[in-house]
Amino acid sequence: MLTSRLTQLHSEGYIYDFALKGKNTVMCLQSNAIADKTSFTVKLVDQIYDQLCNNYQYIHIIETDCGEKGILMLPEIYFEKIMLN
Repeated sequence: MLTSRLTQLHSEGYIYDFALKGKNTVMCLQSNAIADKTSFTVKLVDQIYDQLCNNYQYIHIIETDCGEKGILMLPEIYFEKIMLN
């Protein structure tokens, strides 16, 4: 289930992987580019049970002002700058 959802998002152009570096900062894992909260938007798109970790993962999509589109997976909802719709 998790893999198929990530594959779907990749096919929609969300090809980068992001990690939360701080409360207001994310990093693109492919380019090591850092974006602060003024230069990206986050949208919560799904909650899926991760059988490997035995917990729920919240899948967020990120779009940066530079045009990078990717995925941020967290065990919680990222609230700092989230768009729910």
